[in-house]
Amino acid sequence: MQAEIALNVQQSIRPGECIDTYYAGKENSLKQCHATVEDNRFFQGLQSLGTGSSSTVTFNPTEGLAEVIVTLTLPAPATGVSLATAPGWGYSLIRRIGYRYGSSQLYYINGSQNLIQTLSLCEDSGKKQQMLFLGGQALLSPADWADVTKRTAYVYLRLPHSSPALSGGALPFPTDVLTAPVQLQLDLADFGSVISNVGGGDATPTQLSSGTVNFTQVTMQDSQDLIARRFDMSKHALTIPLPESWTQESVQFPFTSGSTDGTFSLALTGCKAGDLKMLRVFFTKASDTAGVAGIRNPVRYYAPTNIQFAINGLIYMASNSASYLLNQVIRRRTPPSVTAGVVSYVGVAPAGAFAIDAVAQSWLEINLAQPYTVAKTSEVALLHGVPVMNSVLSLSGSMPDLNAQYICNVEYDLNCSWMASRGSAEFVF
Repeated sequence: MQAEIALNVQQSIRPGECIDTYYAGKENSLKQCHATVEDNRFFQGLQSLGTGSSSTVTFNPTEGLAEVIVTLTLPAPATGVSLATAPGWGYSLIRRIGYRYGSSQLYYINGSQNLIQTLSLCEDSGKKQQMLFLGGQALLSPADWADVTKRTAYVYLRLPHSSPALSGGALPFPTDVLTAPVQLQLDLADFGSVISNVGGGDATPTQLSSGTVNFTQVTMQDSQDLIARRFDMSKHALTIPLPESWTQESVQFPFTSGSTDGTFSLALTGCKAGDLKMLRVFFTKASDTAGVAGIRNPVRYYAPTNIQFAINGLIYMASNSASYLLNQVIRRRTPPSVTAGVVSYVGVAPAGAFAIDAVAQSWLEINLAQPYTVAKTSEVALLHGVPVMNSVLSLSGSMPDLNAQYICNVEYDLNCSWMASRGSAEFVF
């Protein structure tokens, strides 16, 4: 009797939806309204494979556009004795990614952002490491360079409609509402900033041996279910929420750390007016991609020892002695870090050899929106951040190396949706 009373008290005072945890029912089961089929049989080759070149590929407006993957293969050098790459070199070979949905404006993100976002959205550390591994294995010896599988990298393109996370509402983009294709522009980086070369006979490759783009498509089994068949899209509009926040191209702020304490203070500019949900910040050094010694480590990030972020003078994040590292572990699925390889050369060229050390590479995520984990793969949650109009954003802190040249890379993440109508899809902030 007392047990029943206790149960009834909790049942009556506690808010929430009643869910049957024994029998299947509408409150605990989902079913697909429109039957679909997924395929990834569409490939397009890059028109330009040379260092620093640009290619444009298109996806014709038919049905749902899902994941987009780029496959890049480096040529085999004569010997491979003097050449090396760090893990994830495929992501570094892409300097910038442009995208346009229908006749919308052309937007960009850079290659470093693409890697950071891809790793940040992975559900667990194992998947994160595998994404980096598939993005290009380390090439350190002639045997590595002779293996075409190691010279091939698979790069995930983190576009506004897609997410590498299974959860998070990464629904396909319904291109049936467009009258113009989805256009992607891929700008390749200077290969000399990615591939280490200590001299000794081999020239740094200036041309890929191959480069292709693979599209995954989701197709309605009954085309009459397409919304463009059911509504006149010249008179109606479809709102499409982004599964994750929209990110503009990151802004770089070069600075020199203090000579006595490593401190720095930056006025952050370039943020688009809107609902600012988060900032991703990662610190790099230009010497890692342009050092005179010929060693290249483009996937190398430096963690600040202290950090403070403020908007209009109001502090939203403060951390002493890198305490933000623990805070970011408990507030997200996986920490904002990855174990990457740092390439070095032991000995004197050409008699020496390349070596690689596994080093944790960390970036900083300044969350302004309350964290929330979606419960269903089809769920997209709108969580507000801080309205930013003509606001003054500032970032200060200290770096581990004194009087050193750093680059602070800042990415602004804003809440955003598409408004699809009249054959195009415009971003609404």
